Amino acid sequence: MNFQRKLLEEKIRLEIGSGEVLNAFKKVDRKLFVPKEWVDQAYSDSAIPLDGNSSISQPSLVAKMIDLLELTGREKVLEVGTASGYSAAILSLCCKKVDTIEIDSKLAKTAIKRLESFDNISVHIGDGSLGLSQEAPFDAILVTAAAKEVPQALIDQLKEGGRMVIPIQMEEPDMQELFLCIKLNDRLIKKPIIPVRFVHLVRSGE
Repeated sequence: MNFQRKLLEEKIRLEIGSGEVLNAFKKVDRKLFVPKEWVDQAYSDSAIPLDGNSSISQPSLVAKMIDLLELTGREKVLEVGTASGYSAAILSLCCKKVDTIEIDSKLAKTAIKRLESFDNISVHIGDGSLGLSQEAPFDAILVTAAAKEVPQALIDQLKEGGRMVIPIQMEEPDMQELFLCIKLNDRLIKKPIIPVRFVHLVRSGE
C-alpha cells in the first residue's frame, strides 16, 4: 500500500478511533475521486479543488463529520453536495442507503460514473437546500457546503431523533463552524464542533 495512504489512515484512526468509519476509509481509494492533475495529492490530508468552485474536503474532516452521524449500517442518509462522490462512497459503507444531491450537473454526472460500482447510492441533480422530499424522511443528513442557517427543508426531512452535520457561516467574514444537530420534538438541538472552511451552499438562482 502507498506509504502516504497508510499515514493518512493512521491519522484518521488517531482522530476517530477504530470502527466502521475507519474501515470504510480503508476500502475507498481517494485517488479514484480526484482530478488527474491532483492525483499526487490524493492521500494528503488536504482539500482538493474541483471544477465549478467546488472541492473535495480533507479526509480527516470527512471522517469526523461521518463519525458524528453515529451510523449503525441501517440508516437512510441524505448528503447535500456530492462534489466528486468521495464522501458518498464512504457513507455508503456505513449505512443502508445514500441519496446525494449536487446542484452542478457536470459534477453530478462525473460522480455518477465514479459511483457506478456502489449499488446503494443514488445521485440526484438539484438544489440541495431543498433536500429530496420524494425520498424523505432521512435518518441522518450530511451537508458538505456552508449555509447561512440550517435550511428548513432539511429540518423537515430529518426523522425525529435524527442527526445532521452541517457547516454554518458565522457573522464574521470567512468564519464557519461545524455543527452537530439532533432533531428533538421537531426542533434542532445544535452543538458547535470545530471551526471549518467550506465552499458556500449554492441555491437555485444564485
